[in-house]
Amino acid sequence: MRRAHGRKKLILFLIFGALTVFVTYMKNARILDPGSPIAQHFAPAKWFLVVHAFAGALAMSLGALQFSNRLRARYLEVHRTMGYIYVVSVFISAPFAIPVAMKVASLSLVAASAVQSFGWMLTTAIALYCIRSGNVAQHRRWMMRSYPFAMVFTVARVIIPIPPILRMGSTGIEIVVWSTIALAALLPNILIEWPEMTSRRKAKAAAA
Repeated sequence: MRRAHGRKKLILFLIFGALTVFVTYMKNARILDPGSPIAQHFAPAKWFLVVHAFAGALAMSLGALQFSNRLRARYLEVHRTMGYIYVVSVFISAPFAIPVAMKVASLSLVAASAVQSFGWMLTTAIALYCIRSGNVAQHRRWMMRSYPFAMVFTVARVIIPIPPILRMGSTGIEIVVWSTIALAALLPNILIEWPEMTSRRKAKAAAA
């Protein structure tokens, strides 16, 4: 049962990683070309973007590895070290997203960036507090709440190119970004609590 669960988790993260690489390349392939539209778009926030992107990529990569039960069981010190690097990366990447948005995006997307950054830092800080307090179970739960805020980067960029949304222009982008942030905040709580909710229902049915 655990092997099957671990295999599913591995497949999920491999697919997500492939999607992240794909959408990043498709959108930013010419970002190093100063004359390209994407480079000119981000030019006002170039150095903020470099810091945000590097720390964000590190956080997304290491965060995915933190969910590996095998790595945690066999190399606990490596798991802990990567966890601290993940925390530092989050607290660098998240706030730097705000000035990037302020220089290149609408006010609505600036607000969305602030909400996403705050949610990412808050859930990560709680996860850190839990593990420092020795509460491993809650640490894992709060890491499950933290990482989806990073996943917004990929999920939003997968949805935005869908033709009906793309035709909406900036309005479509704002709808997708706000929706994915809302899902990042709400969906993990449902997934975390679902086994307990269903087990209680099954217990009541069995008792009846």
